[in-house]
Amino acid sequence: MVEFIGVVKSFNKRMVFSNLSFRIASGRINQIILPQSGGKSTIIKMVYGAEKPDSGFVRVFDFNVSDLNYSGILLLRRYLGIIFEDIRLISNMTVKENLSAITRLTKRNLYLSEEIFEMLSIGHLLDKYPHELSISEQSLVNIARGVIYNFPLVIADEPLRYLSEDYRIRVIRLFKYLNEKKGITFLIATLAPIDDDFYTVELEGL
Repeated sequence: MVEFIGVVKSFNKRMVFSNLSFRIASGRINQIILPQSGGKSTIIKMVYGAEKPDSGFVRVFDFNVSDLNYSGILLLRRYLGIIFEDIRLISNMTVKENLSAITRLTKRNLYLSEEIFEMLSIGHLLDKYPHELSISEQSLVNIARGVIYNFPLVIADEPLRYLSEDYRIRVIRLFKYLNEKKGITFLIATLAPIDDDFYTVELEGL
């Protein structure tokens, strides 16, 4: 489903990856564990095409992301749920409008899932604006936006970063539910292991 082959990536002459390879299969909750400044966000960005390798190949589904132009990246993103580390809620939109904002991009119909709202405890926030929410509540909305369209693959960069322990448990439970009941595959980049049931991806060439 996602495969990196001999990926080389640097920024301003600082080498991030010199020969990175790994592969994830569908049907799992996968976690990539890297230290701070170890390149975890770069991996996630390369999966959805925001960054491209200097050399090597990044394949997602049947797309060679390394060679995609802008229209190709937009097509790829119709199949990807993205949970950003930096919470990207639109300030002048309500929670419901934020959840609906990517329908045109993804060509997917929004289904306001009561199950997801209940599991994350955010149903009462739908008519509020981001500035009315705590940082944990904003983070939960950010997570909901990444999973609510039933994308076959959800990629996430430190999705639990701003959450209390209670909310962390809720999100982990939600991810497991979506994986088991909906068949959604997850690729999560994290500084530390999240859950013993998640599959830790072996990274080669670091």
